[in-house]
Amino acid sequence: MERKNIKNVVVALLSRTVDGVTEYLLVKSKKDFGEFTGCWYPPGGHIEEGEEEATALIREISEELNLEIKPIKKIATTPGDVENQITHWWEGEILSGELTINQEEIAEAGWFSKDDLTSIKLWPATQMFLEKFIFPHEA
Repeated sequence: MERKNIKNVVVALLSRTVDGVTEYLLVKSKKDFGEFTGCWYPPGGHIEEGEEEATALIREISEELNLEIKPIKKIATTPGDVENQITHWWEGEILSGELTINQEEIAEAGWFSKDDLTSIKLWPATQMFLEKFIFPHEA
């Protein structure tokens, strides 16, 4: 497999606390992904050639959700659910903006508590990431 065929995607785990409960921002794509259509995942997108992961993350979140974020730290790199895709997972902080979805790309966006995450359809890579890196002792 040639390296140039690999698509690199970067996503941000963005959270907030409401009444003592941590909630995570997830989105659904408008694209048809076959069996994964309608699955929730952290916001992000493709890294353009020569672009740094953090820069791509800032750009994608701004384009898709109208939010200004600060990438805090890289958490992990995992295979994606789409063939020849690698996902780079980052923790991020929302600095400003009002959540407004880009309706050309995003079907829905929402905030979900850990309990909510058990009752929604997540991309398999997102489910695996959350179990391994965010809630490792509870899976």
